[in-house]
Amino acid sequence: MNQAVIIKSSRNGIILVLNPDMAFEDLLTEILNKFQESEKFFSNAEFAISFEGRDLSEEQKNQIVDCIMTHTGVKILCILENDEIRDAIIRQKLKEQTAADENPGKQVTGSFYYGSLAAGEHLETDESTIIIGDVPRGASVVSKADVVVLGSLRGTVYAGMDGAANAFIAALEFAPEKYNIAGIYGEMVSKEKSGFFSKRNKAPEAKIAVAEDGFIIVRPLYEGLNN
Repeated sequence: MNQAVIIKSSRNGIILVLNPDMAFEDLLTEILNKFQESEKFFSNAEFAISFEGRDLSEEQKNQIVDCIMTHTGVKILCILENDEIRDAIIRQKLKEQTAADENPGKQVTGSFYYGSLAAGEHLETDESTIIIGDVPRGASVVSKADVVVLGSLRGTVYAGMDGAANAFIAALEFAPEKYNIAGIYGEMVSKEKSGFFSKRNKAPEAKIAVAEDGFIIVRPLYEGLNN
């Protein structure tokens, strides 16, 4: 590729296409230059990021995020692996559709909520819901099916409230005050206490919560729906 760094947009954020042969230290400089050249466009922007064109270690990915967030006004919400939110949702909906085909009396429904909830706001739905925004502390979501937050989840979420133990809760940033699936409460999500990069700049990992054997298990999203 002629350019060391190419920035592409995607439905869930941006994709950095990186030169596979350049020394990583030089590549990091090129990435920073690219963002600083586009400072007006990216100023105070918030998005998820993913990488193509080069194999990167977790440490290198976090170093890129740390560099961008330290030297620009960009806030990176999380690192996506292969557009994982979209792929996870598609996989889950395919499973639901297969189950519906086997049981014609079952309907597969879902809805989108565009925008972030406000503190104190309450959203309740009988179907799966995908929130294109944040659920802040003090806000709550109650669903008889799944809840997916394409943003930060810091409020309260109840999923599977009709007893559907196969319901799940997923978010780009998973840090809820309280969360419950089919009447089972999950444990408090602990904050990162260590790591090579500062907690202030380290992008959170997209996660999913599922019910298993009477407990709520929280996993990285890329592996959570592969089971």
